[in-house]
Amino acid sequence: MRKLALAVEKVQLLVAVTSLALILTIGWGGQANAQDEGRAFFVQAEAAQGFAAPGNTQPANFLVVVTNHRTGAPIVNLTESNFAVINHFSIPGQLCGFSNQIAFFQNIGTGAYQIRVELPDIIGCAWVQGDYLAQVIVNAGFKRGQATATLSIK
Repeated sequence: MRKLALAVEKVQLLVAVTSLALILTIGWGGQANAQDEGRAFFVQAEAAQGFAAPGNTQPANFLVVVTNHRTGAPIVNLTESNFAVINHFSIPGQLCGFSNQIAFFQNIGTGAYQIRVELPDIIGCAWVQGDYLAQVIVNAGFKRGQATATLSIK
């Protein structure tokens, strides 16, 4: 059983690294410098359990608020393709993660975006109790921002 858990952890790490490499390849990467300062979004993210619970596969919720980092004005014109939600690390008993598994997206029109993430359709993949660490990335052309959130499943 321990060998299976280690194999699953290796697969999860490989998926996370591959996802990040893909994101960097399509232009979300690069180092920021002083000239990029006007290109940054201020991103805040909160996660909530929603209907997700240990042993089930129901989606969990993220509320993401995106504003202009200088003026605080809401950014209201983003779409699902501007967002990525990455599950970092694994917790004991976790067989899969929710990286890039957006199941629902809604632009509220106030700079707030509702996102539900789900687990992949893999046999044995279900939520386990614990704290999942997530990174929310927002990218719209040359403007970028990111935030972290903790999703607690109880």
